[in-house]
Amino acid sequence: MKNIAIKALDTLRESTEKGCRFLTFLYQSKGTGEIAKYQINFGISYQSACEADKALIEGYTPADEIEAEAKSEMLQSLTETLTKGVSSSYTQKDTFENIGKGIRQHKETGEIYIYGFIQDKQQIEPPTTPKKAVNSSAKTLAKRKIEKALECKRNKFGQFILNPDNIGGIKVCGEIIELHP
Repeated sequence: MKNIAIKALDTLRESTEKGCRFLTFLYQSKGTGEIAKYQINFGISYQSACEADKALIEGYTPADEIEAEAKSEMLQSLTETLTKGVSSSYTQKDTFENIGKGIRQHKETGEIYIYGFIQDKQQIEPPTTPKKAVNSSAKTLAKRKIEKALECKRNKFGQFILNPDNIGGIKVCGEIIELHP
């Protein structure tokens, strides 16, 4: 929390007391260097998105055996998330501590992140570093195909490091939150 003023965190927490809020900010990606203007729905329930996605996936008819296996694994993961709060396949399940609606802290680095449902993204500057190529399995590709076809909501959630080096001020409820090192 050394990089973020307590007042900024308090303002973010207060903004969700009466429900979800839209946040707008400029963000420079840590990995690719891309700069984009984001509008996110902050404080929204990830669990509700999982419930909606589970219902969509249950109604999906697989085209082949690989899609059937992908569907089965996706439903198992969503069921775990809904019943236990996190899927056993989630690779970062012990990495963050929730410190408010849409706010989490990295346990090792102490960095603060905000997350929410991405409503809009407008690229301001293209990436300076290309994304690393990933060779996905046929089953992973099938999962992505299903999620894209169904427009799954949980895939539209994004996480952003709340650091002045990456995020250029936040506008919430008409108020500008400035971040200083």
